[in-house]
Amino acid sequence: MSAAFPPFAELGEAVRTAARSWHPADRSDRELLESLRALSELRHEIERLQALAAAEAARRSRTVFGAQGLARRDGHATTTALVQHVTGATRREAEALLEVGRIAAEAAASAGAGRPDGDADADETNGALLDGTGARAASAMPVEAPWHAAIGLAVARGELTVAVADALRWGIGPIEELDDPSPADGEPGAEALSARIARALPELIATCRTRSPEQARRAARSLRDRLDPAGVERRAEGQRRAQFWRMWQTESGMYRGEFELEPVAGAEVKALFDRLSHPRRLDRRVRRTFGHPVHGERAYAEARRSRERNAAEGLAQLLRAGASVNPHRVLGDRRPAVHLVVNAASLERGRGSGALEGHGDRVPLATTVAGLCEGYLPVRFDGGAVLDLGRDERLFSEAQKAAMAVRDGGCRDPECDRPPSWTEAHHIDHWRRDDGRTDLADGILLCRRDHLRYHNEGWEVRREGTEYWLIPPPRVDPEQRPRAMPSKTPADVLDPFAPS
Repeated sequence: MSAAFPPFAELGEAVRTAARSWHPADRSDRELLESLRALSELRHEIERLQALAAAEAARRSRTVFGAQGLARRDGHATTTALVQHVTGATRREAEALLEVGRIAAEAAASAGAGRPDGDADADETNGALLDGTGARAASAMPVEAPWHAAIGLAVARGELTVAVADALRWGIGPIEELDDPSPADGEPGAEALSARIARALPELIATCRTRSPEQARRAARSLRDRLDPAGVERRAEGQRRAQFWRMWQTESGMYRGEFELEPVAGAEVKALFDRLSHPRRLDRRVRRTFGHPVHGERAYAEARRSRERNAAEGLAQLLRAGASVNPHRVLGDRRPAVHLVVNAASLERGRGSGALEGHGDRVPLATTVAGLCEGYLPVRFDGGAVLDLGRDERLFSEAQKAAMAVRDGGCRDPECDRPPSWTEAHHIDHWRRDDGRTDLADGILLCRRDHLRYHNEGWEVRREGTEYWLIPPPRVDPEQRPRAMPSKTPADVLDPFAPS
């Protein structure tokens, strides 16, 4: 082994040695969390190095080298198979390592950080691959910065994890989607769109450094949709073509199925499911024990099974009755509904897109306009005095809750994904304690679980302009550092965004 080879084997042995004398059950809560954070940082750093190594392995396995490429010489048909074999990763994980490593290597090369011997000719490169060292391998990376260069550089610098970088890449969309040589009138071409995305990436990356991969993917998709409204329609058409529903009978005689639906149809089915499985539809005895610590996990599991059973029975009733069903017999007084949200400015310009309330996915403007034929509720957020009740009323009105559903898109807790139909209105300034006002700006939507948690455990919400911040109690964070509470509704639906 070369003396210059990083001592990764020794590091691995050091970790194994430490693990033999470390027992989680013996640690205090604080020590346990500190250990978990340290291990997570170590994992992220290892994954970053894995991605860079995987990308280099892919470069040495290019088809130009045929059977002499690294993957083929090691007995694998593809680089993905090679990375899977060496790392023990799933196919999806291996592909993420390869793609993130590739964009990091491309970004480094375009920034002038390529190998100093990157101008080696083909014979020298092939010879290096044949002897297995890669010492004279030529860099195949472009010198012109690609649109995703900022993501690659952030990974190379350790500012983004592999998982978040992969989520940003998928959220913005496959690179080939940008290569539309004939854009519609008024829409940017591939080169202009790539430049717009490249300019917007640094700000997106800065906001996603502390976000989960799921949150990063949604933020990236929202950015792409803002800059490429025509892409919303293209994606919607592809989703419509990709829909399916399959069913089969199992050996037990039960029926099982799977489906994928485009966002609007899927949201309609989800609204139905949410209504059928709402906790308030449970048997009263089961509802009282739902998640109660005295009854423990067994009661929680039974409550969940009851909800799933209710949903299955309700779905069968609806399908059986069909168009003649009396929905109030199955669903109660509140029928499931799917709300499309669109900004009035987008309607006036005839450009942009709408969104599904509580979902965040974009809907083509044409679909949104068609939905207006079934009725609409105008909601104003600036100077809308009818939505401000001050101290005259204790409870928020239905009109206020409807406006909150549009503004918040569901439970406002940063880690919650419950839809608006599962939420309650919360005074950020308590009605009695703080003389809180029942105004739209002073209320947010929270699901029942988080609403009770905030009140019982001392979590506070503060508003700065149109932004809301969650303040943890001192026992959770002695410094009480604010945590952002972003809306689940795309920002430009509430505040029109003009691409620059």
